[in-house]
Amino acid sequence: MELDLDTSDIWSLCKHGIGLSILMLFLIIGWAVLLMILVAIGSILGLLIGLALLALALGFINSFLAEAVWDMDTDSALIPKFFHGVLLFVILLLVNLPWIAITYYLPHWSITMVLFIIYVPIHGYVGVRVAGVFETVQYEEEETPSWVD
Repeated sequence: MELDLDTSDIWSLCKHGIGLSILMLFLIIGWAVLLMILVAIGSILGLLIGLALLALALGFINSFLAEAVWDMDTDSALIPKFFHGVLLFVILLLVNLPWIAITYYLPHWSITMVLFIIYVPIHGYVGVRVAGVFETVQYEEEETPSWVD
């Protein structure tokens, strides 16, 4: 998918970024509770299952937002959703390193709010680009070639 973004797409990037932030907040809270239970029951295996569920949930969340904001269809199978979530997690972690460093050295609520406003469209951009990697293209019905004697 070729995604050409211009200044008119800033609002859509912000919608995707805000949606990603809000849904991930609820996801992380629920995931932390589930992870405590899984680790208490299954130790290392519970941790691995919990991490896999996190990646799967991230893939579903970003696919949902890509469909809602950008009308983008992504692959609906579980394995692509898992890798969608893993890729999104890794890229968001790399993109958020400056935010983490700044808030570590300048721990004030106003700095956090400014960074949140700056990072909303950045998170939206990352989300839509990762969704674009897993986008499925629907072709209109093509005629099958018929061999006439």
